[in-house]
Amino acid sequence: MRSTVSIRLVCAAFCFTAVFSAGIAARGDASAQAAATPAVQQGMVQLLDAPLLFVKRHSYTGIHIYDTFYKWPPGGGGIYVLENPSAPKDQWQIRPVIDPTTPETLGLGVYTHPELSWDATKLLFCFKGEPTGSTSIYEIGVDGRGLRRITDPACACDCYKGSHGGQHDIAPAYLPDGRIVFLSTRPSGLVPCANSGVSILHVMNADGSDIRPISVNHVNEFDPCVSPDGRILFGRWEYVDKNALTIQSLWSVNPDGTQETAVYANNMVFPEAVLDARPVPDSHLIVATFAKHNSTPRGSIALIDPRLGKNSPAAATNLEHPEDPTYDRGDSCEPWPVTRDVFLFSGRPPGRTRNVLEMIDTAGRRIELMSDPDICLHSPMLIKPRPVPRVLSDMTDRQATSGRFFVQDIYKGLTGVQPGEVKYLRVIEETSRVSPTLMGGSPYNQVFLVSAALAFNVKNYLGIVPVEEDGSAYFEVPAGRGVFLQALDAEGRTIQVMRSFVQAVPGTTRSCIGCHEHKYSTTAASTGYPELLARTPRPLQSESWGSGYVDYPSMIQPILDKHCVSCHGGQKDIAAGMDLSGGWTEHFNISYENLANRLETQLTAYWIAGIDCMNGTAPWSCQIFPPRGHGSGAAPLAQLLVSGHDGQIPNLSRPERDLLMAWIDTNGLYHGTWDSTPAGCAIRDWNSIKSALTAQMQAAGCLRCHGDGQKLLYFENDWINLRDPEFSRILRAPLAKGGSGHGLGLCRDRTVNLDRQRIHLLWKGYAHAVQPPEAFPKRPWVPYDPSGEPAFSFASTEDRFYQSMLAIIRDARDMVLSNPRVDMPGAEVIPGVCRHDLPPPVPEVAPPLSATTDAAGVVHLSWERSARTIGLESELHRSGAAGFTPDASTLVVRTGLFKFADRQAPLGRQHYALVLARGDQRSKPAYAGVTVPEPPPPPAPEDLRAASGSCSIRLAWRPPPIAVAGYQVYRSAADGDQFKLVTAAPIRQTRFSDAGVESGKPYRYVVRAISQRGAEGPPTPSVEASASIIREPVFAATFETQPGAALWGGPTLNGKLHGAAACSAGELDLRSAGHLTYPHHEHFDLAQPLSVTCWVRFDAPGQMPVIVSCGVWNQAGWFLQRLGGVWRWHVGGVDCDGGRPAEGRWVHLAAVYDGQTLRLYEDGVQVAERAASVDASVWPGELHVGQYSGGPAPAYQVTGRITGLKIYHRPLNATEVAGEAAKKPAT
Repeated sequence: MRSTVSIRLVCAAFCFTAVFSAGIAARGDASAQAAATPAVQQGMVQLLDAPLLFVKRHSYTGIHIYDTFYKWPPGGGGIYVLENPSAPKDQWQIRPVIDPTTPETLGLGVYTHPELSWDATKLLFCFKGEPTGSTSIYEIGVDGRGLRRITDPACACDCYKGSHGGQHDIAPAYLPDGRIVFLSTRPSGLVPCANSGVSILHVMNADGSDIRPISVNHVNEFDPCVSPDGRILFGRWEYVDKNALTIQSLWSVNPDGTQETAVYANNMVFPEAVLDARPVPDSHLIVATFAKHNSTPRGSIALIDPRLGKNSPAAATNLEHPEDPTYDRGDSCEPWPVTRDVFLFSGRPPGRTRNVLEMIDTAGRRIELMSDPDICLHSPMLIKPRPVPRVLSDMTDRQATSGRFFVQDIYKGLTGVQPGEVKYLRVIEETSRVSPTLMGGSPYNQVFLVSAALAFNVKNYLGIVPVEEDGSAYFEVPAGRGVFLQALDAEGRTIQVMRSFVQAVPGTTRSCIGCHEHKYSTTAASTGYPELLARTPRPLQSESWGSGYVDYPSMIQPILDKHCVSCHGGQKDIAAGMDLSGGWTEHFNISYENLANRLETQLTAYWIAGIDCMNGTAPWSCQIFPPRGHGSGAAPLAQLLVSGHDGQIPNLSRPERDLLMAWIDTNGLYHGTWDSTPAGCAIRDWNSIKSALTAQMQAAGCLRCHGDGQKLLYFENDWINLRDPEFSRILRAPLAKGGSGHGLGLCRDRTVNLDRQRIHLLWKGYAHAVQPPEAFPKRPWVPYDPSGEPAFSFASTEDRFYQSMLAIIRDARDMVLSNPRVDMPGAEVIPGVCRHDLPPPVPEVAPPLSATTDAAGVVHLSWERSARTIGLESELHRSGAAGFTPDASTLVVRTGLFKFADRQAPLGRQHYALVLARGDQRSKPAYAGVTVPEPPPPPAPEDLRAASGSCSIRLAWRPPPIAVAGYQVYRSAADGDQFKLVTAAPIRQTRFSDAGVESGKPYRYVVRAISQRGAEGPPTPSVEASASIIREPVFAATFETQPGAALWGGPTLNGKLHGAAACSAGELDLRSAGHLTYPHHEHFDLAQPLSVTCWVRFDAPGQMPVIVSCGVWNQAGWFLQRLGGVWRWHVGGVDCDGGRPAEGRWVHLAAVYDGQTLRLYEDGVQVAERAASVDASVWPGELHVGQYSGGPAPAYQVTGRITGLKIYHRPLNATEVAGEAAKKPAT
């Protein structure tokens, strides 16, 4: 087996580094920006001693540098050669290498990323021929002949589950041995903050064969090129417990994937990104583009001298802004060194709207070389041979499944840490999600929510290894994983954390001197180095609690329930105001919000010393923290655990304590897996629940202290306990201690101080732009003050306000559990998948299988979830015979989960077999047996209620005391007993609206529960009601000087203008953008038929403007939209499209849903109809006018005016719609 030992790589804390060659000092100052004299211009041009290759293409637009391959800049383009660039312009000879007019062509499309061969006779380039298509790599001769396709990534499109479309092979470069390095999205990882494809380094043969990744990054990489020493320079984005914005730094790596080495800016805030890097000939400098992250891939041209510091502005010389070395804004890009002092690049001079080709020298003198009035010019390079770099041997063993790490002395670089303190190294994989997300829609900038702006990725704890007495460690790590290390003390607390990642390349050994040593100041390696490596590498061992994922709801909360909640949120008290119970909050749960709380400052999650990783706090999160500077080594919670909490946790076991420490060191993960459910990450009705409780607080007089009598000062998320409603703080605090109701007697008769708000996950919302640390001041925490006269808003649990609030919370719990989140009971979990370049080996025998039954006769099966099983597929088989041989006839399910509920198991003794598989490899089975009892029917639902609605009857009930699969609703005429099934299939909600009734006619209803095994229980007592009909609008917007709305029955609803929106003369004016919102109201819900009418006048078509919206596409609610050449009426997951939008005139729209059919009218004429069953779930957000309620964005902006907006709780007929359409606005 071959192996290689790299020297050192500096990565945040543990430093595996490779020495970069020395060079000349950086230079440049403000005075160097002198105008280029004619002589200087002529001198620069004369340096162009070879034909000049360049690209014509429209510059990318967008807000991210990493998703340009999804863009489709319209118009022509191609690759061209200026044969004589040093000649006078009137003598220039320009020819196409390839464009839509050449004999060998790919037609219209986007031609990008040209890269010359070393002998300058041919070039690689990329082409994308369709707006949503894939990008492929091609080769062609400089003479325009010999076009050949090298890659076609379209074959991998089925694997991609993210936003946008296609797979993309981009940014190719020739390797010295004739192979090609390039970037590809083929592994189909997804960016945690944007859900777009992750492009990482790959290599392949010259003919496109043997494609394989040499990177394990979970986010994008950029612009590979080859240095004279044979290594690959490239930009690398990463955020391992750092912010997601500013770390796109410069790295190098060997072509076999070994020795990845941070070159520049891996712990700097600015420049945010280092792109287009190329070595400068005859020097040790690197020329690059310094760019912003949330921008196009353009900025300022700069030189880097890595000798002057890996993370120092002094190592950079900004050619365009010498006074600001790390300046990263502008429109310049793609520098090409002509000499060590002069560079070609694509730039945009002042006053220009398109990029041109320019030259600049190290004195900052800049000249324009070439432009085109119709299109941008990019990627200039001289067609002249270049020295072929060194060929670096491939040191990997591609048959191996692991690599080795060697740490010579962990204490080198650990200031203040004494020999013997570090007992273990923990190895953690930073995983890369490839499965789709339903977990977006949170304020934490994560498209798959995993934390409160702390960690951004799920972590897989691979295991630990002991550190030897001499400070060394030599150990084996699975290959194909992005891993980082943590140094642990004897208590399991972190001493130092490596907040970057490396990989164990198959068959190689990676070494480091110590922990965050500096490569230019580290002493020589020990003379005992060979002897140390002669040892057998240790395998990773599981921690005391195990290995694998660390999931807060399923692994941490049970420990808190067992040892902590009795005092902190349970029957005894909420000691110190710290509620550690597991009631679900809008995005997390109560205990998590208390522990992840930014108690004193946004920068730190106080109790766990967690690093805030939102964009705005980048100067904080990017720093290199000292030993015990964060995590369990610094966490107050960890100190309490180690000290025993003054004897309060005597039964906490060491494995439980170690697991709590391990969770702290995830940097505050909540969801520790990529699993999800259709419910997503948020409780949709959270704001409605808070509003309903606030109204009861006002009625009970609570706002006298908690506000100004009318408006609540703040509402803490942990006031509501949806898991155990009676334990909600909002019920316990104003109730006297003793007696029933778990009263706490916390309320005092005084005005609440805003400074006493306890929980801050985001003090001022998510900061998307970098802010200085002083923008996040430390505020002393003001503890609860028990002095003063108690205030008991509730005399007892029989108080009507107590009962009203309890009913609201109970109803909310029932509603939430009807569509549970992944952290709630009853969730139908969709297994998440992370990328595994090399999945774990299949064990010889599957791990032990556990099988139990519940009261409903459901068999619950579970097995080991650990580092050795994550990434393998599990097969469950069932048979009536013990010791059976699993085959296709016995298969019950294949799953990526580690538990399964078998609701179809036959009665009697059943036997199960678990087989782990990967491809064609399968383990021997593990067996378990269980006796399945005759299941009893479920109890009847409780407290069935019926209420009259407009054209409908609304039912609500409470669930029975045991979990059930759903409910069936039956209806009868009031004077009959023939109950007929109304629901087409069992529903999970504890609410139902029956729109299939005649208004004024009474009906009787019963509801039956359906068990988990499909058995139907007895009916509820019947209830009776009849439907009414409300002919008037239930909501009519008024757009005079301020936005308002008249509601049916007399009350009004005030709206809020956003941006440049204005109201005047009965019209909502959106001609200068902006939109309008109204607070959520039950009149917007789909509990009955619904009709929406309005007039709209477009001044511009926009992209896909949304006229009025109270919902999210394919989730819940409804909206009316202009989409391309049609109108769209979307209701509860169903689209109804038709009509022909126009600009410059008033158009009347009417959108109708009668409970069974969607209809759409334009100017009084029906233009679309669709019969469908919709999801009538409540969408609890605001009503948006002129924008999309699922997330306002420029693409959804209405540009024009809107008037006459009305909502009806009945289906308007064609005559009524035509009548409204005849009343055209006056203007």
